[in-house]
Amino acid sequence: MRQTTPMNRTTVQPSKNRFETPLAQKVNSKGDFNQKVQETAYQLFVARGYAHGYDLEDWLQAERIVKGS
Repeated sequence: MRQTTPMNRTTVQPSKNRFETPLAQKVNSKGDFNQKVQETAYQLFVARGYAHGYDLEDWLQAERIVKGS
């Protein structure tokens, strides 16, 4: 029987900012910026439990997150 060794796995440390994702990385163009804001706003929507009626607030907060403010 062949003996196997466990694979080395890296441990992912949780982020202090739950929205600190690759979306908060540097943006190269206006199209990239809008895409990142859209994705981040959707993450905020999901985090709120899919509650409707906060689209503007989500978008503005997403812009601040993507800009890094």
